[in-house]
Amino acid sequence: MWQGRSAGATKPRLKKKSATTRLEDYQAAYANYTHDRTQLLDWIVTNAQTKEQAKQNFTNTDYAFKLYNQAHPGAQVAPPKEPKFSDFYQPSEQQKNGELAFVGAGALALGYAAFRFL
Repeated sequence: MWQGRSAGATKPRLKKKSATTRLEDYQAAYANYTHDRTQLLDWIVTNAQTKEQAKQNFTNTDYAFKLYNQAHPGAQVAPPKEPKFSDFYQPSEQQKNGELAFVGAGALALGYAAFRFL
């Protein structure tokens, strides 16, 4: 965009572009933007479909185990058990009681604040 500076020039000179050239540049940039945006939206939709298909595949797999076990009662095949957090952690009674006291005190404080300020 900048033309070279001459030795005595104090201000840089800009190349002049016609309005038509600038409009064509804008249209090309906007077309590129639209193309990129469309690709991004397509990728998002495809990714969501892939996640939904994976979830459906797990459901179908569980159902397939159930049907196999019905068809072949002598050879029981069980899917692996899904791990749960409770398999790894059991809170103590003291912790349960502390959480209940905290929730109860919070509810009382909220009720008091609502009564006082509303």
